[in-house]
Amino acid sequence: MTEHVTGTDWQSWQHSWDRQQEWYLPDREERFGVMLDMVEALVGTEPRVLDLACGTGTISDRLLKRFPKAESVGVDLDPALLAIAEGYFEGEDRVRFVRADLKDPRWTEALPHDSYDAVLTGNSL
Repeated sequence: MTEHVTGTDWQSWQHSWDRQQEWYLPDREERFGVMLDMVEALVGTEPRVLDLACGTGTISDRLLKRFPKAESVGVDLDPALLAIAEGYFEGEDRVRFVRADLKDPRWTEALPHDSYDAVLTGNSL
């Protein structure tokens, strides 16, 4: 986990990132909704999800709001985006973040679990 600056408004950083991303993908929220509909249909409402190239944790945020018993592990390489994600989710035990390079064939060794019910990603891959 990265060190956080005391007093940082992580919710504002998260909101700012979401607004910036929506400029590029106006149907972004609908995509997230379809992803979560599929997760629910295939594995139910208590999934353990791997959020690849998670950025600031937007998919994990939608997942945890929709499914209160879900768990998410977000993976990203960008330390700035992970800092926002970790700050935003501070104190939330249903989500963890891992810094890993998905191009490294051993990136899965950094994961806290051996299996996941679903793997989700936004437009980063």
